[in-house]
Amino acid sequence: MNYDQICYQDVLDGIQDMVFVMRVSEDMKYFYYEFVNEQAMLITGYKPDVIGQEIASVTSPDLTKFLHEKYREVVKGREPLTYEDNFHSNNREEKISKNTLTPLFIDNKVIRVVTITRDITQLKRAELDRNRSDAKLKVSRQRYKSLFEHNSDAILHLDLYGKLIRENHAFERLTGKKPKSLKGVSMLELIRDNDKERIKQAFDDSSKGRPTYFEMTVTTAYENEAYLQVKLAPIILKDNITGVYAIIKDATTEHNAKENLIESEEKFRLITENSYDLITLVNKYGNIIYASPSHTYVLGFPTKDFIGKPLLFLVHNADHPLVEKIIAESIKNKNSFSTEFRVMNSEKEWLWFELNGQPVFSQNGELKHMVTVGRDITVRKRYEDSLKTLAYRDFLTNLPNRRLFQDHLSKLLASFERNEKEFAVMILDLDDFKMINDEMGHDAGDEVLMEFGRRLQQSTREMDTVARMGGDEFIILLTEVETDENVAHVVERIESEISKPWEVAGKKFHMCSSIGVVIPKCKGFTVEGLIKEADVALYQAKKTGKNKSIITVCNRK
Repeated sequence: MNYDQICYQDVLDGIQDMVFVMRVSEDMKYFYYEFVNEQAMLITGYKPDVIGQEIASVTSPDLTKFLHEKYREVVKGREPLTYEDNFHSNNREEKISKNTLTPLFIDNKVIRVVTITRDITQLKRAELDRNRSDAKLKVSRQRYKSLFEHNSDAILHLDLYGKLIRENHAFERLTGKKPKSLKGVSMLELIRDNDKERIKQAFDDSSKGRPTYFEMTVTTAYENEAYLQVKLAPIILKDNITGVYAIIKDATTEHNAKENLIESEEKFRLITENSYDLITLVNKYGNIIYASPSHTYVLGFPTKDFIGKPLLFLVHNADHPLVEKIIAESIKNKNSFSTEFRVMNSEKEWLWFELNGQPVFSQNGELKHMVTVGRDITVRKRYEDSLKTLAYRDFLTNLPNRRLFQDHLSKLLASFERNEKEFAVMILDLDDFKMINDEMGHDAGDEVLMEFGRRLQQSTREMDTVARMGGDEFIILLTEVETDENVAHVVERIESEISKPWEVAGKKFHMCSSIGVVIPKCKGFTVEGLIKEADVALYQAKKTGKNKSIITVCNRK
């Protein structure tokens, strides 16, 4: 080897991309390794004896067929070819590569093909994460816009000085002011003088991070008096308060109902009999003395069933303490109140209600009765719950996702620090899952993943957590493990369940799984540390072959 050849090899070995120089056979059908740089040797696990061998002697039949097609295409077309492909590194990690095949000529004949293979796994993952983040951000923005623009309550976005930044259509309907016409105007300019000091104090509290609530009267676009209930909520972004939302509910109907009740019970009944809200009159002993007809068609019970009963007799037991506290404070402070709780209907279903109440006092300050107005907010609550599910559940299997699993593991670690009840973390994936996607399609692959999740749940207890980490990788948290043998029994159950026949898309086949388990025996582990230990055990199991499991007992941090 002369000096130029040594320099040439040193240069290629210094390249961080994988470089293959392939010699072309005389008939241009076969390709022999003539040079492989150090980076390629490191990633693929090839040995020096690969030099001089034909592709078929080194790679699997499927990969040989694929590579022959690509190299022959370059030889025939006599032009460079670039394509992307998946490959497994020396440590069995699946990666994505960008490959450029360039023909080399002597006397106008292709005698070699130089392949530059670049690992673009991180780039592709970053693109995928960015696309997912963009999609989630777009959905979040659409939901926010829908909640803001189409809310039946008026909503104002205020800066920290109380100046209006944005308002929704409900505010325009209430005030008659065109959108953007009030931009930059202080909220206090829209309020009567005798209310300014009280409302300024409420805004100051909210801008410091404390949500506030107050009531006020304004003149609407139709020159009518409107009784408004206003909630001020701080806008917190990255732990900083950037502004305040004012959510304004036109409670004129409810307020007038209360006023008319004091003046005339007959007028009160005329209003309540035509209201879909649940309007009740409660005496000073806490018992219902009037229930609007809407109770019948909202909750399914005859109105007479409510008379003489406590206000909370259909309220969920878990909500009693909070509601009782709020009502007691309302009577003590002689102000209105607002709260949310669950109520059972005649079908034994739990519905969510928002209750607004007002205690009524005699001239000498004694409590006479209380007027409450309940509104069904079940649909809104279910929507909020669905948002939480999206954040903490895997969209395909509906199992907990990585975020929720880490939360469970974090809480269990904190408990372990106190009571030292042993537990185990188990990571699993399906052997040859890629073949399912390649041969049967991604829809079949999704069905396999869902069935994998179901079988894992069937093999564990309700108190355990089965989650999907991503791809075909699942993770299990086994709580309150009495002995290491119990963990081994769970692994055997899982292996037995997975070994049962599978049938997807009309095809029957068998699957197996590699399993890595870690059982911590000392304190001081972190969530990330335990998951890493289990991942190492999974890698060790895979090194020994398919359908293997490794259980690691950790006595170190």
